[in-house]
Amino acid sequence: MFKKGKTNQPALITEFIYRENTHSDKLIRRKDFVMVDFKQASGAKTTPKPISPDEIYKRLDRRSDKGPLRPVQETVLNEWHSNRRTDKDVILKLHTGQGKTLIGLLMLQSKLNETGEPALYLCPNIQLAQQTIQQAEEFGVKCVQMDRELPHEFLDGNAILVTHVQKLFNGKSKFGLGNQAQKVGSMVIDDAHACINAIRNSSIIKLSNKHECYQPILDLFEPDLAEQGRGTLEDIKSGNYEAFSPVPYWAWYDKKEDITRILSKKNDSDEIKFAWPLIRDSLHNCLCIISGTELQIIPYNLPTNSFGTFSTAGQRIFMSATLNNDSILVSGLGLSEK
Repeated sequence: MFKKGKTNQPALITEFIYRENTHSDKLIRRKDFVMVDFKQASGAKTTPKPISPDEIYKRLDRRSDKGPLRPVQETVLNEWHSNRRTDKDVILKLHTGQGKTLIGLLMLQSKLNETGEPALYLCPNIQLAQQTIQQAEEFGVKCVQMDRELPHEFLDGNAILVTHVQKLFNGKSKFGLGNQAQKVGSMVIDDAHACINAIRNSSIIKLSNKHECYQPILDLFEPDLAEQGRGTLEDIKSGNYEAFSPVPYWAWYDKKEDITRILSKKNDSDEIKFAWPLIRDSLHNCLCIISGTELQIIPYNLPTNSFGTFSTAGQRIFMSATLNNDSILVSGLGLSEK
């Protein structure tokens, strides 16, 4: 039996026992006792988590051979913390070997400590994701990896999720698409130039000449391809891998409904299902190239807005060692030019 007391007062619990004897059944109160919140009674307070990257690094339980931050790391982190931590997009360019992985991890840990919102670190491939996990362990930064589902430690804001870019950017992403996507407070995209290529490849439909959709599409556009070059068309039809021709944009646009019907019938095939959710409603903004061995359907612009995790992230940090021209990111990922 629980009696609700005043706010912040411990609850009084009365314990009863049931006694049975030969003459009667009696319910007897044995004793009263009080539940005590020892944290409240002692006045204990939660220590706020540090948000300064420098302070975070000092408190990390890192391996003994990991010394202080390098000067270049301190400079970058202080500039970000003082002037850039509220920016939507940050582009960080550092030469290989200057420790940008640790910089990215500390930025994410800082945002995680500040907001409690999930933090995501993306690498261009599985091998680099494993290397990042190893570095995080050496420095004492708590990270988790992704298996089939999103880890609870990541969703609860208790650890940084490190994975490769294909896990997020595909039409069957476990992060979800559009408004149903998992939201994150901050994300790092490492080797951003390589990630752009991975994102582009994830949105392209590639069908070999053995796929069930190849021949119907070739038949659909045969008159249009013939006008561009009868010889090239005949080489394509004979399976010559060197022969290829783009479908004229006006023909593609006029027959986009036919294309949609052809592809939709086989949208569960491995060649179609991962890109289909990304471009099925914007086929009119795609380029089709047909060769003797395959055809490709390529969107003119990367469908990054389909990935709500990416488009709604509180802060996106793009890191690269080889990017000389920021316009590659601006145009490729639709970033602000500010």
